[in-house]
Amino acid sequence: MIACDFDGTITERDTLNLLVREFGDGAVWDAMEPDVRAGRTSVEHAMQAEFATVRVSEADAVRWVREHAGIRAGFTECVAWARAHGHGFVVLSNGFGVLIRDVLGGLGLGDLPVHSHECAFTPEGSAIAWTERGEPCPLCSRPCKRHDLARVRGDARVVYVGDGISDLCVAQAADIIYARADLADYLKSRGVPFRPFRDFHQIVTDLSPPTDAA
Repeated sequence: MIACDFDGTITERDTLNLLVREFGDGAVWDAMEPDVRAGRTSVEHAMQAEFATVRVSEADAVRWVREHAGIRAGFTECVAWARAHGHGFVVLSNGFGVLIRDVLGGLGLGDLPVHSHECAFTPEGSAIAWTERGEPCPLCSRPCKRHDLARVRGDARVVYVGDGISDLCVAQAADIIYARADLADYLKSRGVPFRPFRDFHQIVTDLSPPTDAA
């Protein structure tokens, strides 16, 4: 099974950051990020605070993301490759389903399983609806994507693909990790093995078995 983050992994730009910068107050996250990275404040608390400042209708939020997020090269080909070889592909996100489903639908991949939070966007401010992720994780001390992965993986070997803070815990439950940006820095600092990646073409090439010489 390939389990994949959405923001900054499938997309080239973080959709939540796009919305906060355009329709909210980006200074809220900037002020809280050092505490998030140090573990003094949860990602959820910081997200709730910043999205309370995001004043936009759902239609405009979806449109803005569709027009500005970008898709990382090779993503649709990677999903097609996984399906052709009988591998599951699931999206595990700390973002919002309403945005993810629109992006995936536009790629013809609206049937991909998605596990994420939701958000009610309004011109008066936006409110996050957190998905149920069970008891706090013993590793990161909060409900995290590790719970979602445990629910869907069965006995499959897992390849995890991610880039950010919300991937730190769940990635370490995988058998193979592809990481970039903050996730790569974190894993490197802790001596956790991972494979760096730039795009999904690279991942397909890496995972494909070598062809026999003629």
